Amino acid sequence: MIQIIVNAFVEKDKTGAVVEVLFASADQDKVQAKYEELAAQYPENYLAIYDLPLDTDLNEFSHYPSVFIGKEEFE
Repeated sequence: MIQIIVNAFVEKDKTGAVVEVLFASADQDKVQAKYEELAAQYPENYLAIYDLPLDTDLNEFSHYPSVFIGKEEFE
């Protein structure tokens, strides 16, 4: 099992949104420390920690690492 930190934000020029994986580790303490660092660095952004089992099709879960982006973000 690993954990990832996902970061989502609207670009400064507001033409689109970015969703990115910023950190991945099997060490929960490292993940938590990095999350706190990133939360201080990006207070306006959406940050989330997800648990990811290895060798698993994430589409099989009812919810997996994702961020909803409205249709207007793509216009």
